[in-house]
Amino acid sequence: MKILLLFICLVVSLLSCKHDVMVPDSPVMSFQTDVQPIIVGNCTESGCHASSGGEFPLVSYNDVSGHLTAGDARGSELYKSITGKGAQLMPPGSRPLLTNDAIRVIYVWIEQGAKNN
Repeated sequence: MKILLLFICLVVSLLSCKHDVMVPDSPVMSFQTDVQPIIVGNCTESGCHASSGGEFPLVSYNDVSGHLTAGDARGSELYKSITGKGAQLMPPGSRPLLTNDAIRVIYVWIEQGAKNN
């Protein structure tokens, strides 16, 4: 009986765990002040996603918005790429990966609608 009770408690506790990031209503993430500096600082090096020399430029809002689904970070190519859940982890090679804080900013921005603000 005790084993059954422990098993039930374990199942209930595992089912109640949530690992999704809470998306705050405020502050609203801004493309210009929050997201664009992350992308420019990490993704637009020569030969990568710069305006010239890269296959997929990521300089402007229009460039970036073509790689995401507003309101659905986990379904967005951009988010999948920076978290390693896509076809290729970005940035590639020996370049430093984005910090958890930078990934969180991009995630929240996309979930908040990926506005051009």
